[in-house]
Amino acid sequence: MIQHKQRIQGYDVARALAVFIMIIVHFNLVLSNADNNESTLASLLNLIQGKGAALFVVIAGAGISLMIRNSLLLNDKIRLKEQQVLLSKRAVFLFVFGLIFTLVWPADILHSYGCYILIGAIVVTRHSAYLWIFILLLILSYPFILEFVDYEKGWNWITVEYTNLWSFNGFIRNFFINGFNPVVPWVAFILAGIWLGRQNIHSKHIRNTILGVSTTVFVLIQMISKRLVEASQNFTNLTSNEAMSFFGTEPMPPMPLFMISGISWAFMMITICIWITEKLKHIPVCNFLVKTGQMAFTHYISHVVIGLMVCIIIFGENNLAQWQAVSLALIYCSICIVFSVLWSKKYKKGPMSMFIRYVTKT
Repeated sequence: MIQHKQRIQGYDVARALAVFIMIIVHFNLVLSNADNNESTLASLLNLIQGKGAALFVVIAGAGISLMIRNSLLLNDKIRLKEQQVLLSKRAVFLFVFGLIFTLVWPADILHSYGCYILIGAIVVTRHSAYLWIFILLLILSYPFILEFVDYEKGWNWITVEYTNLWSFNGFIRNFFINGFNPVVPWVAFILAGIWLGRQNIHSKHIRNTILGVSTTVFVLIQMISKRLVEASQNFTNLTSNEAMSFFGTEPMPPMPLFMISGISWAFMMITICIWITEKLKHIPVCNFLVKTGQMAFTHYISHVVIGLMVCIIIFGENNLAQWQAVSLALIYCSICIVFSVLWSKKYKKGPMSMFIRYVTKT
C-alpha cells in the first residue's frame, strides 16, 4: 500500500454529490404530488432513490480506511486503538443525535450511520477478503431473514410512518431489518467503502479498473432488474409492486439487486469525482464543491430543519409538480454551496463537524 498524505478532494466532491442527491430525493418526496408519474424526470428520480445515502455511507467507509492508514503502515497499535476509540465516540454521538433528529425527520439515517461507523471501526483491520465475505453474507442473507421477519410489520404505507417505532421490539426490528436504512444489510456499504479506501486510488490503472468494473456491474444490474420484473409479471402471480420489491433496485426493501447496484454506483461516482478533481482542480466551481462536501453533515441537517420546513410552510406538503419540487431542491443545493464557500473563509470545519468534535472531545 502506498502512503499519500495529501487529502483526496475527489471524496469531498463525491460527498457533496451524495448530499445533493439526498436533498433532491427528499424535496421530491415531501413537496411533490407526482404519484405514478411516468415522465423522464420521475424515472431519473426513481433511479437515484437511495443512491445518495448509499454513496454517503461508502464514502464514510473509505474515510475510515484513510484515517487509520498510517497507523496500519507503521504497525502503530497504540495509535490505531486511539483512532478506533475516537471513531466509536463519534459513532455513539451520531446514534444518539440521530435518534433525537428522528423526531423531526423519521427517515433519518444518522442513528443508523452511527452503528455503521461503530461496526466499521471494529472490522477495519480485517483482511479485504473477510470484508467481501461479510458484504456478501449481509446482502445474500437479507431475503432469507425476511422469511422470518415480516417486512411490512409496523409500517403504515399510506402515511409512510412506522407505528410502533419507540417500543423495544419495534425499534429493534426497524433499526436492524425493516427501517429506512436498516443495519442489515446497509452496513455492507461501509465495508465496501473500507475496501475502496485501501486501494491506491491515485493509480490511474487501479482507478480505471474500478470505474470500468463498477460501471459494467451497475448497467448489468439495471438490465437484469428490468428483465426479472417483466418476467415475474408474465410467468408468476406476483403483482407489479411485489415484483419491484423482489427484483427492483429501489431501497425499500434493500434486496440484493439494490445493494449491488448501490455499491457499484458509489464506486463509479467516487472514481469519476476523483478524476474530475484531478483534471479541473484549478476551476473555482470544483473548489466550491470540495468545500460543500466537507460540510456534508451540516447540509444534511439543515436541508430538513431549514430547507424543507420553510418550503412546507410556504407551499405545503405534496402540493407541487415534480419539476417544481426538484427546482426548489436545486436552489437549496446552490444555497448550500454559497454558504460553504463563505463559511470556509473563516472556519476549517463546518458547524455540525465542530459540534461533533466539541461534544465528543475529539
